[in-house]
Amino acid sequence: MNKLFTLVVLVALVGCAEKKPLTAEEQWMGYCKSVGNAANTIMYDRQNAIDKAAALEHANKIEDETTKTFILDIVEQVYAFPLAEITADPEASRNQFKQKITEKCIATPHDKMPDYKPF
Repeated sequence: MNKLFTLVVLVALVGCAEKKPLTAEEQWMGYCKSVGNAANTIMYDRQNAIDKAAALEHANKIEDETTKTFILDIVEQVYAFPLAEITADPEASRNQFKQKITEKCIATPHDKMPDYKPF
């Protein structure tokens, strides 16, 4: 019983340990992952007949300029694809586009972190 109690206390202490703060690079990677997730969602909406005007209206509500620039670019790219091309294999199209956008974001020079909510 005593060993079990000690084990429970040890697990609780490890679980409550303070996490190290993220480096700027780790924060940017997290941001780019969110931008990739947004690209996936925008592609999904396009595949499900959400029109470009509605997508642009929603994108224009974003307050952070860096994020808004990324999202408006994604909307333009997604709506440039022929619908038949992205609906032939919807999941593969979304995954491929998400990966492309994530990599583009990671390669983008940045000097400050955008103010964003994870997507």
